[in-house]
Amino acid sequence: MRTLAFWSSLACALLCGLVDPVWGYTAVFALSLVQLSLLGSSGGSVFLLIHYATLLTYFSLAPAMQIANDVEFWETGVLGTAAHTQALVMLLMYMAGIEAARFGMHDAPAHLPGLHHTRAVGVAHPFLLLLSCSIAAFATLFIRPELNFVARGIVGEDDSVPVDFIVFSTLPKLVVLMCFVALTIHAFRRRTPWAWASAGLALALAAVAANPVNTARQILLIGLLPLLIHAIGRSRRWTLAAVIFGAIAGLGPVLNLFSRGSMWGEGLTTFPFSQDFDAMFVVAGILERAPIPDLGWGRYLLSAFSFFLPRDLKMFPEFDPLGWSAILGNFSQSNLSLPPFTTAYFDFGMMGPLLLGIAISAGFRLVDKAVDPQRALSGRYLSALVLLSAYVPFMRGPILGWGPFATSGLIAAVIAGALSARARRARRPRRVRALRPTARRNLPTP
Repeated sequence: MRTLAFWSSLACALLCGLVDPVWGYTAVFALSLVQLSLLGSSGGSVFLLIHYATLLTYFSLAPAMQIANDVEFWETGVLGTAAHTQALVMLLMYMAGIEAARFGMHDAPAHLPGLHHTRAVGVAHPFLLLLSCSIAAFATLFIRPELNFVARGIVGEDDSVPVDFIVFSTLPKLVVLMCFVALTIHAFRRRTPWAWASAGLALALAAVAANPVNTARQILLIGLLPLLIHAIGRSRRWTLAAVIFGAIAGLGPVLNLFSRGSMWGEGLTTFPFSQDFDAMFVVAGILERAPIPDLGWGRYLLSAFSFFLPRDLKMFPEFDPLGWSAILGNFSQSNLSLPPFTTAYFDFGMMGPLLLGIAISAGFRLVDKAVDPQRALSGRYLSALVLLSAYVPFMRGPILGWGPFATSGLIAAVIAGALSARARRARRPRRVRALRPTARRNLPTP
């Protein structure tokens, strides 16, 4: 039923988009709502739920209303209908790839509730270890306080290299947040005063460390969304989708106003006219204003995913689309949103978004199987939650900007999971070697 509804709705969205991209994006909005309603029952794919919640937030009503009102971003001017239509087709191809990878697969993964125990919380005292790690990571933020407790948008006298932000800001903040997530899960399972006190102290540290005035939205998403996925990803699924939409569409633009906009004289811009929702406008702008070079055959994606390498060792640096002179000459800034399916389009044409969707969906099929709220807390489980959370900023892109946050979140998940890992071994009864039947027959009888 769900598969039939998707493919018929996708065809309608394509036909509507060929008539007018406004109606095409509106059809994507309706398609996402239908899929969320069909995925709303307990036990379905958490990845698909987050996927459609992200589409609903960034890629449906927002571009539709922007096109209808001739909104422009980054001093690019109003774009033509053909560019918006081509951008919509790329999005639909990516959506088709996501669903194509799930042919013949049941929506609800098989879970064995008896396999894990909710009170299998790990070491005898994980609270002390996690709390100590959280305090140590919080203290690291004061090594470079200007990176962590000064509003974004204020440029200091010394420009910090990107490594400084990762080491002294991104990674410590995510360690604090992941320790808070682990301690909260432990507290709900143990329900002891010490467990609740540890979780409360971790919450206070996380609130100060990840203050929204200077913290990027990627840190908040990757650091806090795992707790919601664990708590309601398998049960109250509509609530999870609503939280994702509300937090980004409503709260995000308001926080940006207080962190940066008010300093530069900007007014309060909310969904869908906030610059947080410029992704499809940027895609259409690149398609219309920048000449597209020859296909990269994977070099664009390799260049984007080599974010962890130093700048002089980055793979294929000339294949970074955001570094093209044509783009820098048509946009007033270079820190642009570029969804990953656009990068795949530069590599393989219109088949690129389809292939990327198949690859992403196949990978998250494995992640889905790891999401079981009954399982013992570990680095593997926390990493699965982080990957699902990181998909939200991954969709908006660009890959290069998303990569350090996702990597830092996975490192923090491994650290918190290692501190929560089971260290107690069940005492096994001593095995007695049994004699062979022939040996027993040769024993003397009394």
